[in-house]
Amino acid sequence: MQRLPYAQWDHNSIFKLEPGKVIEVEDEEIGTIDLKFNFDSPDRTARYGLCGHATEVLPAERDTLSRLARRFPTRNETVQLVAKLYWQDEPCQSEAEILKEVHKITAEEPKVKDHVPDVIWSHTFKGASTVKIRRASGTNDGQRGSRALYIIVFRKLRPITQLSGDKFLRAWWHAVE
Repeated sequence: MQRLPYAQWDHNSIFKLEPGKVIEVEDEEIGTIDLKFNFDSPDRTARYGLCGHATEVLPAERDTLSRLARRFPTRNETVQLVAKLYWQDEPCQSEAEILKEVHKITAEEPKVKDHVPDVIWSHTFKGASTVKIRRASGTNDGQRGSRALYIIVFRKLRPITQLSGDKFLRAWWHAVE
């Protein structure tokens, strides 16, 4: 039995996720972004628990995302995209902002440039926060420790585990150097 409607818990109604269904997200800068997730992919990873960010990484596709991906120069020739959905602490800097700073550093360190994912698009879902549920449950400071729903779309990187021999050692060395 559900005591409160989803809207009162800040449930984001855009995510009525069904396999094969296209989801449209309004972005202030770009306009409408259409997303389609592949839930049956063997590349899908999910991490759920009481602690953590409930991160879900799954293949994504659609026309708008593909057009955005073509605007970014890269040596990563893949056309495959992945979406990372996760709940992050609201006061913290978003992962997309951190990756922008990392890309500035990689401009000066070309050896590591190909090891950092290209952010094609990112979005913070306004109105999808854990503040309401924290306050309703009597948490003293509902704002502190609250999380917001984020999505980041990347070009798919080839996992280091798919490399062998010298290519594996070279990629590993670039990562730890």
